[in-house]
Amino acid sequence: MVHVKAVLFGLTLIIALSCGKKDPVHPPASNTEAAKPALKVAPTKHEKFLWKFKTGGSVYSSPAIGSNGTVYVGSFDKKLYAINGKTGDKLWEFKAGDNVENSPAIGSDGTVYIGSDDGKLYAINPKTGDKLWEFYPLEGVGSSPAIGPNGTVYFGSWDKSLYAIETDSSGLAKSSWPMRGQNPQHTGRATK
Repeated sequence: MVHVKAVLFGLTLIIALSCGKKDPVHPPASNTEAAKPALKVAPTKHEKFLWKFKTGGSVYSSPAIGSNGTVYVGSFDKKLYAINGKTGDKLWEFKAGDNVENSPAIGSDGTVYIGSDDGKLYAINPKTGDKLWEFYPLEGVGSSPAIGPNGTVYFGSWDKSLYAIETDSSGLAKSSWPMRGQNPQHTGRATK
């Protein structure tokens, strides 16, 4: 009899536990959140969007800004563009022999220096977009040009050389952007 009572007690306990509230059964988790495309915001819908300039090819070049606000940028359509920084309107374009993927540098006299995949370094008139001169190292220009404080233009070449070319510029253009570290010496060092 004790044995039957123990079995009945065990059975009652099992039934009581199984009659309690159960957690709802959920279907297997699907990856519906991951399948949803990311929400995209059109750049022209941004509240501070100023303008957009379309080139005929990809833009790998970083822009350079002249002292008058003109934006200079190269493109894989073989062109260097001068763009009004306030309106986004094209001022002029210069056609090189190949893609312009290096970033331009601007001299104190406004001359724009740019390397092209055609292997040449060009000096461009900032007002007209006309070529002032070109330099062709043995194996082409391999880097963006940089301008020293005396106007010397420096650039690297695929011939494993660093070139220094004397120019009529007396240094780097006076421009508020870009300034590494935001100091007038363009050194990236904070002033004390």
